[in-house]
Amino acid sequence: MSKRDKFFLISVISIIIIFLFIFLIFLFSLQISKRHYAEIPISNYGISKRKLPYPFKSALTICSDIDATNSLEEFLTIQEFLNTKNKTVMGIGLGLEIGNSFFPIETSKTSHSPFGLISNNQIKNEVIVDLIKLGYIDFIHSFQEANREEIRKITNVLLNNGSQLDVFVNHSKAVTNLGYRDYSLGDNINSIHYHTDFSIRTLRYKFVWIGEVSSIVGQGVPLSLHSFFAGLNKKHFVRSLYNNVFKEIAKYGLSFMGIEKKYSNRKNNDLTYPLRLDDRQYVFGFVRSNVFYRGISSEAETSSALVDILREDIFRELNKNGGYMIVYMHFGKNNGYPYISKATQRALRLLETEYRKGNVYVTTTAKLLKYYVNNKYLIWHPSLKGNNRNIHIACISDPVRGNFIPTIDDLRGITFYTDDPTNTHIFIQDEEITEAISNRTDYMNRKSVMIPLKSLPRLDNKMKEYRKKGYFGGLENRNADN
Repeated sequence: MSKRDKFFLISVISIIIIFLFIFLIFLFSLQISKRHYAEIPISNYGISKRKLPYPFKSALTICSDIDATNSLEEFLTIQEFLNTKNKTVMGIGLGLEIGNSFFPIETSKTSHSPFGLISNNQIKNEVIVDLIKLGYIDFIHSFQEANREEIRKITNVLLNNGSQLDVFVNHSKAVTNLGYRDYSLGDNINSIHYHTDFSIRTLRYKFVWIGEVSSIVGQGVPLSLHSFFAGLNKKHFVRSLYNNVFKEIAKYGLSFMGIEKKYSNRKNNDLTYPLRLDDRQYVFGFVRSNVFYRGISSEAETSSALVDILREDIFRELNKNGGYMIVYMHFGKNNGYPYISKATQRALRLLETEYRKGNVYVTTTAKLLKYYVNNKYLIWHPSLKGNNRNIHIACISDPVRGNFIPTIDDLRGITFYTDDPTNTHIFIQDEEITEAISNRTDYMNRKSVMIPLKSLPRLDNKMKEYRKKGYFGGLENRNADN
């Protein structure tokens, strides 16, 4: 064998060894993710805490930024289909708790939306405030380019209308954004756009999205090698392999090695994480998800992309791993009236079916995030007294809000497995929760008790009221071209 051949052979063997070594490190690192979710088992007396509200196997919400929603009529047409069982221009509505967002100031700039809270149109103000109070507008999409005093006026308008929001979502490169990027000045105490010292206190938001989007199907669950391939779109195999699989593995590697700050949460695949703002306040950061085969791009955030996101195989995987997904979306980025195409309507109806079957818990971003952290950080213990099995909830203890005694509303959906639901009682400290209900066996063939979920008020009549007032304009008289 010539020296050249020997050199080539040694090079190939070395590359293989290096690859295997990296692969073994990769597999070993995934065990860290599993340990992150390992809980001290509390299963005395046949009682243990369920991960999701009964009877659901997984959870999903669509977190839609308001960008490109060009009119009140467009907004109402979209929400009526999503939130009601009314007869709409797209057929009978879904009747799901899918929320939306708003810009605080109306602007005609192309990168923003003419649909804003502060405007010369009091009707828009009325609708936004109504739907914030009813829970269907559940996050503010930055304060755009406002300065400190303008932001104070905005928060006062919301406060005076009794409107509070749990979620703040960054918008593009708005200077009032929060987080580590250079242009995000909302938490920079030296900036004229600094606002978190009063906006967090006034609006009461505790969840902040600073830009993190994952292609993993299901957050809040341990990672495995399979996790990186679960979102693979077989119809677009090559593009999906590159954009959804290889890129996600690379981001995970950067996260594990601590190289890239914006991917720091990837190694645990958690839905939320403690986020320290520049002014040293803590909030929960959270991760949105998008498994569109072209990757995280401008196409991925459009209404039509839901066709490739809300797929049967995605629901199967999500139900299998028990994860949570907050889908990154802009319902306003569509092909015009009636704003949701027939293909996207079918995808959304598939989501509705998964919900009605008791598979996927569908609710607003705010409600899902609150349930997730309250369930995750719940401190409780069981006891036995005669034939009674008692569940004692001591507090919720998390790295953002600290320790506090929860109210019943904080515990909505919390479910405990028990062998004897009839004789199982739930207490907040020493006070029994009389609203607790017993459940039949679930898909695991296990019985349970829970603090029942509380649905948002249905919008059927509210939308009919808006239609009578003429807020839909003349849209229903147009010819729909899906």
